[in-house]
Amino acid sequence: MTKYIIKRILMIIPIVLGVILILFVLLYFLAGSSIRQMPIFGGGDALDKIFTFFGADDNFITKYIRYCYNILFKLDFGRAGDIGFNVTRELKYRIRNTLLLLGSGVGATLLIGIPAGAYAAIHKNRIGDRVINLVTLLFSSIPNFSVAFFLTLFFAVYLRILPVLISYTSPKAFIMPALTIALGGVASIARMTRASMLETLEQPYIIALRSKGLREADVVYRHAMKNALVPIVSALGGLVSQLLLGTLVVEHFFSVPGLGSLMMTSVGMRDHNTILGCAAILTIILTVTNIITDILYAFINPQIRLLYAGKRAAYREKGRRNEDENG
Repeated sequence: MTKYIIKRILMIIPIVLGVILILFVLLYFLAGSSIRQMPIFGGGDALDKIFTFFGADDNFITKYIRYCYNILFKLDFGRAGDIGFNVTRELKYRIRNTLLLLGSGVGATLLIGIPAGAYAAIHKNRIGDRVINLVTLLFSSIPNFSVAFFLTLFFAVYLRILPVLISYTSPKAFIMPALTIALGGVASIARMTRASMLETLEQPYIIALRSKGLREADVVYRHAMKNALVPIVSALGGLVSQLLLGTLVVEHFFSVPGLGSLMMTSVGMRDHNTILGCAAILTIILTVTNIITDILYAFINPQIRLLYAGKRAAYREKGRRNEDENG
């Protein structure tokens, strides 16, 4: 199991470097790209010595190596093109807001979607099931910007619970943005939970538990729910990717100072260095969340644990055979 976790963690580096390479190629060869002005020498560091030793030219490859070196060893994403502000300092400020928005959106999605899907499965073909199916179908069909508009109209204009312009130093500021990105995810999680619960409730061991006279609440919540969550955890990485993409629109609509709003502003200003930095951070967030999901799935799925335990047992048995043959 430890070997599986280490292998998944080490995959972060080649994935992130590969995505940065693709984005670097696309932005570098744009007309008037500010990335072409990036110097390959960084003030006498180890990479400068390597470039000097080999007599490296100032070209696309050396610029890409310099950019990746600065990120990995200096946490330096360069400076913005025309404005000249420090991209790293701006990203540090924006990452916090994006992660808070994403975390609150994922939390709201799971807290609403899983109970709703379980309730719909337990009350199959009843009025509660039909209402939940109708509501989830409605939310999955509405785009994020429309949801954001209706939530603002409802909470800020009619009920006047939340102000339209909010300072994002308060947790209250993330209520409407988090609900906006969560409602689409709630529909997916609720439908997935319902289908998984229906399949689990029809398993022979659930029928056996009911025949023994166990309470229905214990059967559902202590036994069926635990196994029904396995496919949901496996799909959690895709859900986080979906919600993170939704934050790009939501941050722009609610003026949240996050990575999405910074990236959209940079696209309008043709600030390629900032675009590349935002894309690199978003790639890291997506990669890390997917790897965390894989590790969680390995913990709750006994088949993966048995697979790696079986490999270790096979290696030990092979070693014993070799010792017996040599001895």
